[in-house]
Amino acid sequence: MAKERRENGAGTKPKQLANGKWWKKISYTDNYGNKGRKNIYGNSEAQCKANEKTFLKELADGLKAATDIKTLGQWLTKWLEVYKKPPISEITTYAAYEHQINQHIIPELGDSQLKKLQRVHIQEFFNKKGEKLSPSTLKLIKAILNDALNMAVVDGYITKNPLVKIALPTPEAKKIKPLVKDEIVKLLKAAEGSPFYTIIYLAIHTGARKGELAALTWDDIDFKAKKIHIQHSVKYDRANRKFIIGSTKTDGHRSIPIHATVLAELKKHKAKQAAEKLELGDAYEKNNLVFAKPTGEILSLTVLASKFNAIVKESGIERRTFHDLRHTFASICISRKENVKALSEYLGHSNVGITYNTYGHLMPGDKESIANAITAYLAGE
Repeated sequence: MAKERRENGAGTKPKQLANGKWWKKISYTDNYGNKGRKNIYGNSEAQCKANEKTFLKELADGLKAATDIKTLGQWLTKWLEVYKKPPISEITTYAAYEHQINQHIIPELGDSQLKKLQRVHIQEFFNKKGEKLSPSTLKLIKAILNDALNMAVVDGYITKNPLVKIALPTPEAKKIKPLVKDEIVKLLKAAEGSPFYTIIYLAIHTGARKGELAALTWDDIDFKAKKIHIQHSVKYDRANRKFIIGSTKTDGHRSIPIHATVLAELKKHKAKQAAEKLELGDAYEKNNLVFAKPTGEILSLTVLASKFNAIVKESGIERRTFHDLRHTFASICISRKENVKALSEYLGHSNVGITYNTYGHLMPGDKESIANAITAYLAGE
C-alpha cells in the first residue's frame, strides 16, 4: 500500500522553549517537488502559528523552500551568467550590464537578503545614486534590476518583484557655459603646437561630439563638396578594455557643410600627419583616421579629455569640458538667430525638441515680446 503523503504543515504542535520562545517543526513540499522539514519560531504560540502560515503561503505562491541563493548579489551574478550572457550577441552589451552590477548595484545592495528586499531599500539606492549618475545610467540600472527580479519571481526565489513605482531622481538641469569670443581666442592660442589643436578647432567650428571627431577618417572629409560625413563614433569597449569605433549616439549618419577656413586647417593637419607617417614607416597603423595617436591607433577619449583640461588651464580661462565646445558652437548659432531645425540636424540631435530643451533658454525672445507680437504685426511694425 502506498505511503500517504503528509500535508504541508504537518508536524509537531507548538511548544514553548526554555528561553520563552515558541517552536514548531513542520514538513513541507514546495511547488518544485523539494521536500524537507523546517523549524518555525515565534515570540508567542500565536506568532509561531502565524509564521508557519506565512511560510506555507510563500510555498503556495511559488517560493522555493531551500536554495543556495540568499542575497541579491548572488542572484544578480547567477542571472547575468545564466540568462543574459548566452542571448546577448554583442559582448559590449553584456560587459555594460556586468559593469553596472559590479560597480553600482552590488556594492550598495549586494548583501541584501533577496527575500527581504523592499522597495524602500531600492528607492533609497536610486536617490543616493541620482546625486552622481546620469539619467541614462540610472535608467539602465533600473532595467537591469527589473529584469533580474522578474526572473527571480519566475524561478521561485521571491514571490513578487519589489521594483514597483520606483521613481528615478529628476536631475537638475546642468548650466551650460559656452565660451565667449575672448575665451575661444585664448583657448586656441594655448592649443597651438599641440597635437590636439585641430580637433579642438574642429569641435568649435562644427559642434561635433568628441567621439564623432575621433572616429573621422579622411574618406569622411569631402574637400571638393566642402562637407564632413559623420558616420561613426569612438566608444569604450569595457569587455576588452579599449576604445573602438562604433555607431554614433543616435545611430544615424549626417553630412555637414564646413567653411573654407576649416578645410584649410584640415589640409594643414593632413600634411603634418603625412610627414609623421613617413617618419614611422611600417610602424604606423593604417586606420586612415583624421585624429589618432602618433602611431595611427584609435585616439583615447580619456587622454583627449585630460590633454584638453591641461590646455584650458594653460589658457587661463574658466574651467570647461571638451563637450562645452559643442555648446559653444550651438550657442553662437542661436545668438545669430540661425534656423533651429537646421541646427538640430547639424548637431545630430534625434529631434528638434532636444535642441529646444537644451538651448531654449539661450534663444532670443521673452514673454513680453510674445505679448507684443500680434499688436506689432497688426500695426505693421
